Amino acid sequence: MREILGVVILTRNSARMISQCLGSICRNSVQPYITVIVDGGSSDQTLEIVGKFKDRLRLKILSDERKGLGYAREIGRIACETHYVAMVDSDVLVPPDFFKKALNILTTEQYVGAVAAKLKPIQVEDGWLARFQVKNLAIHLHWEEPVFPTSTIAVHTACTIFRNSWLQTINGFDSFFRLAKEDSDISFRLRKTGVQLVYIDEYAEHLERTRLWRTNFRYGRSYVHIAQKHPVEAKLWTKKNILFTAALLILPLQLLVYGHYLRRYCRLKDLTKLEKFILPFIEVLRQDARTAGMLYELIKNGMGR
Repeated sequence: MREILGVVILTRNSARMISQCLGSICRNSVQPYITVIVDGGSSDQTLEIVGKFKDRLRLKILSDERKGLGYAREIGRIACETHYVAMVDSDVLVPPDFFKKALNILTTEQYVGAVAAKLKPIQVEDGWLARFQVKNLAIHLHWEEPVFPTSTIAVHTACTIFRNSWLQTINGFDSFFRLAKEDSDISFRLRKTGVQLVYIDEYAEHLERTRLWRTNFRYGRSYVHIAQKHPVEAKLWTKKNILFTAALLILPLQLLVYGHYLRRYCRLKDLTKLEKFILPFIEVLRQDARTAGMLYELIKNGMGR
């Protein structure tokens, strides 16, 4: 299987995590034919650390020219020139048998276009924000996603193998998505061709850093972008987004949003009593950051025109 798999890793000031990520690839039961690093202009020791793996991995290093995530993933995919391409985030540890298990499905089930591992956040910093990163509601919902042979609506690009021929059919990743949501876009377009996307019961450790505000503001901006490309699958003005927008402008409504999340967090059995009260509060702040990002992007683009 060695010659058929390429790995793409996007980096930008990833010195704290990239060694562990590459180490997990070296320890995998299936070794990739090539590992492509697409760097976003790192000013730390990222590329120096990557270079230490040149005797263990066949490396190719590219620059994303500051053109964003979609562009970076696409030039990495093209550079692989392999039948299958694994997208791996620089702060993710690939499970030892993930490549093998995913490739077994892809090579025998021609209707499957992508196989993803589930993510298991690992807290690497202290504080409530760091705790939220590894115990939030979205993570719990992610863990409940069905696994193969049941398909899913969309997969992430943190630890996923794609069938390259299907990516070529839809012209690969879209450079329109600079900030986020390139994973949702590629998932929606793949499913429109009739292929299935699946998770398997393998968990990739995600070494979460506390970047709550900037990350979610950027994510909210991408709500506008994905809605422009997929107005049906990613409708912008859902009831949820209308409520969150109103709550951002009319502060007493924040209590309504908090009450909504309080009920949902109280149902999570692995949280302490204190976490069930504090994590919903941080959830509200996260949704505020996303909503602010969405509104910023709408205003920036002339209210969607």
